[in-house]
Amino acid sequence: MATANTWTRERVKLSKRKVDAARKLLASGKINGRGHEWADTEEKGLVLRVGKAGGAWYLKTEQRTVRLGDMDLPVAAAREAAQQSRVELRQGRTPSRASLRILQVAHRRGLSAEDALDAAFPEEPVERSEEDRRRDGPWEWGDLVDLFLARKLPTLRPRWAGQYEKHLRRAVTPGLARKLAGNVNQADLLGVRDAVARDRTPSAAADTMEAVKAALDWAKHNEPIRSGLARIPYPWWREGLNVDWTCQAREHTPTLAELAKTLLLAERHRSLGGTAKETSNGTLAALWAVVLTGQRAGALTGTRRATVRDWPERPGWQVWTWTAAEMKGGKSPRPHAIPVPPEALAALGRFPVDRASPFLFPSRVAGKAVYPTVLTQLFGRLQGDPKGGRGDKVKERPEADLFAQHGIRPWTPHDVRRTLAAYLDLEKLGGAASSILAHKPATRGEPGQERELAQAITLRHYLHGQRLELKSEGMAVWVAAVLEAYEAERARLV
Repeated sequence: MATANTWTRERVKLSKRKVDAARKLLASGKINGRGHEWADTEEKGLVLRVGKAGGAWYLKTEQRTVRLGDMDLPVAAAREAAQQSRVELRQGRTPSRASLRILQVAHRRGLSAEDALDAAFPEEPVERSEEDRRRDGPWEWGDLVDLFLARKLPTLRPRWAGQYEKHLRRAVTPGLARKLAGNVNQADLLGVRDAVARDRTPSAAADTMEAVKAALDWAKHNEPIRSGLARIPYPWWREGLNVDWTCQAREHTPTLAELAKTLLLAERHRSLGGTAKETSNGTLAALWAVVLTGQRAGALTGTRRATVRDWPERPGWQVWTWTAAEMKGGKSPRPHAIPVPPEALAALGRFPVDRASPFLFPSRVAGKAVYPTVLTQLFGRLQGDPKGGRGDKVKERPEADLFAQHGIRPWTPHDVRRTLAAYLDLEKLGGAASSILAHKPATRGEPGQERELAQAITLRHYLHGQRLELKSEGMAVWVAAVLEAYEAERARLV
């Protein structure tokens, strides 16, 4: 028996007869406890509640309880209102009180059930502005991606930020951009994965899926209501968007002859496939610098003139430096410096560039440096990659694969590091190679070292910490070997 503070509850198939019985109970005043609730077996969460002061329809969900209207609302209309309200809750929205009031009033005025529903829940909702949608939710998939990138990109290094954005924006397809983020499902994103793997590479698909997971994690943890992800109890995407691909360690080590022939071919075939656009001096100088120094292309191509200084103790030599932020080194990157002999500087000097540029290897775009991807594209052209044309047309390059024609195995700028290390190890200069390549820092240095190195107040303070003398031994031997191989190959290709 119900007490004064409890509700009597019952599960039944609600109907007009049951509602009429509830009205009679209310009119009789014979209500025990707080009142009586009838839970509908046909519509999950729909409840008719009758208390001593009156009766009303409610929708009960895990998130909240929503009042749908007074008990004079017909059963069919109450079920429809419950369905509409549940959809809005799943999308992270608060069910519209205005729509529920319209439904109630429409029935009281005698409108048919169909007309009342059309008035309260029109099939064509009013188009909301992007600003309103992103402020109040629910977000579309394109909104979620844009808002995540606005927060993520400033935390990334500039070069990686551009790549990261490309990876994630591949998931904003025309079919998904306007879909509510809360309704984007596993099938949608696996379709993106398969399309990227097919049109690009499995590694690109893996990068895209990792970025997608990060975006969904951010929205789920930080904006669950506006993003529409609040109703998802477990982030399915953590285990449901895998790519059957693992990064394989590269073992290719190009020979000195292959490096030298590549330099010669890049110089002699500056315009490939009949195009008037030639390889720029900045790009050729950057390619030479990669081969002559073995430095990572990301840091090397962005070298600033302000961080290059003459080495007083060795006339004709320069010292190129990079800050920790410019170096790649896991969680604890360190500043780095290498000595560059005059023979290497003379080789680079054959490609005059804009000395007003802040960068040692300027691109054709004013104020910008050559990007590492430019070297990748150059290698592609030398290997006969077709040239894109208008529409879907491509133009084959008449020179075809110059690498294959000259016995050069495909290699990447990073592969030079293995060649340099192997060569200097044979010359009993393995320690110099490790220092040149920044494989392991010789010393932790002192507080403020990076600031002093970046400003290059005096290089004398770093002769010990940066081991320039040791590096110079290796650089002199390596540069001489590269130039000797270059001259030998040039004589053969005459």
